[in-house]
Amino acid sequence: MIVSIIPARGGSIGIPRKNMHITAGIPLLGWTINQAIREKKIDNVYVTTDDNEIAQYAKSLGAEVVIRPEDISGSEASSESALKHALKIISKESAAKVDLIVFLQATSPLRMPKDL
Repeated sequence: MIVSIIPARGGSIGIPRKNMHITAGIPLLGWTINQAIREKKIDNVYVTTDDNEIAQYAKSLGAEVVIRPEDISGSEASSESALKHALKIISKESAAKVDLIVFLQATSPLRMPKDL
């Protein structure tokens, strides 16, 4: 199984709520979720977040959500810690083995389908 994991914290020091910032008509996070969902080789799209608004938005676009615990939700938490936590949850909840992770940053939405 190929999964995409998109980290999207609610808090941001530099640009508050940057993942929900409207860019060309939709929230920044929406660009990345939509790209991942359209990629036929990706079986499931997950957003790992600590934020209820982000979780609801991700679900509304068809992504699944992994809620992050507080200890990996702050500005000091690494993307890697969020990925490891999400993979642990996904592996527990899915009967299929995760063979490949497509790690996508919501803050880098300028990608072509061939990039995925």
